[in-house]
Amino acid sequence: MSTAAPLSIAAFAIDTPDPRALAEFYGRLLGWEIDEAEAEPDWVELADPAGGPPLAFQFDPHFVPPTWPDRTRPQMMHVDVRVATLEEGHERAVRAGARLLPQPPDRQGVQWRVYADPDGHPFCVCAQQ
Repeated sequence: MSTAAPLSIAAFAIDTPDPRALAEFYGRLLGWEIDEAEAEPDWVELADPAGGPPLAFQFDPHFVPPTWPDRTRPQMMHVDVRVATLEEGHERAVRAGARLLPQPPDRQGVQWRVYADPDGHPFCVCAQQ
């Protein structure tokens, strides 16, 4: 066992050709606000109102969206968003600007739906059990 102190996550960053636009999308989805004190043209953060690490959006001029579920260009990460019901999650995702992707089968006791954000990053809304 390591004797080093545990580390903490400073931010979770997502590559994008337009940091502000993608931050605004996730802000609508999550109900979080942009931290203007941390905003730059190439980096925008959403502040977690619960005090957790921010969700950040980093400029990548060469960003190419994943082709999930096809593995030609695999996803490198995805965000899971907890919702009370799949219906609520669907409404919020679509209203924010997401598009529904092909759905995998639900696992025993877990229900989720897969969407793509405006840049094509897959994310899931997961119903509380």
